[in-house]
Amino acid sequence: MPSTVSVPLPLFVVSLLLLLPQPAVSGPVDDELLIIRDGDLPILITAPHGGKLDLPDVPARTGDGLKKGPSGFFAGRDTGTEELALKVVELLDQKLPGSPSCVISRVHRKYIDFNRPPEIAVEHSKARVIYDSFHHATRSSVQRIRAKHARGLLIDIHGQGSSAGTVYRGTSNGVTVEHLRRTFGDEAHTGPQSLLGLLAAKGWKVHPDPGAGQEQAGFTGGFIVRTYGSGKADGIDAIQLEFGIDYRRADARDKTAEALAAAITEWSRKYLGLRPEPVETTP
Repeated sequence: MPSTVSVPLPLFVVSLLLLLPQPAVSGPVDDELLIIRDGDLPILITAPHGGKLDLPDVPARTGDGLKKGPSGFFAGRDTGTEELALKVVELLDQKLPGSPSCVISRVHRKYIDFNRPPEIAVEHSKARVIYDSFHHATRSSVQRIRAKHARGLLIDIHGQGSSAGTVYRGTSNGVTVEHLRRTFGDEAHTGPQSLLGLLAAKGWKVHPDPGAGQEQAGFTGGFIVRTYGSGKADGIDAIQLEFGIDYRRADARDKTAEALAAAITEWSRKYLGLRPEPVETTP
């Protein structure tokens, strides 16, 4: 029997998607390796690099022959991002009238890099099964959001070691939020009411600041936001956020998640037409 994950959220589905077309490999995949949730809001949270789990009988990737760096081979873990993503989802449950979707890896990046194309991401057939499951779930969520709501928001949560106190935005300098910019103007991406602007107003150190500046080289948005963002005809607006360690430490994550969930709620009210969950009052 595969083990399961205990998650303090209602209606969580912790499994690989059973409808995934089977790749040409044999052997089961443990249910505990991905956290997948199909929500009813036009919001999807992904976190590909925060997992800690080993893959039995799968060697760590070596990256032989691959270039190293932001768009190439790297096997380091984004500490705290799995936990941060789960906390954001929990808070959005409370703040919005519905539930966001999520696809969160629990597998260590040394085995799989979900934010790279498959030729860089995996080196073993068993790892490829899990990689395909992550992306099948992400694609399915995006398609469901588009079918039900026409537009939506994907937040891809990462960690970076360049600046402990900074959060970097990655959208390929606006390409992955093309629908947002086309519908509401560039101010929706770069101004005070953009997601980055809302976070800056909460005291975060963000880059670019002001939001109209160029994104930091190496943090301009990876495979996930470029694949599922609205620069593609079948995508939704997608923003990669790279968090410095000051935002990801255990003693800081609740505060970080609260600020991010509040900003997503405000952004969603303005650009997705969502309304916050009403607060119950005692007569």
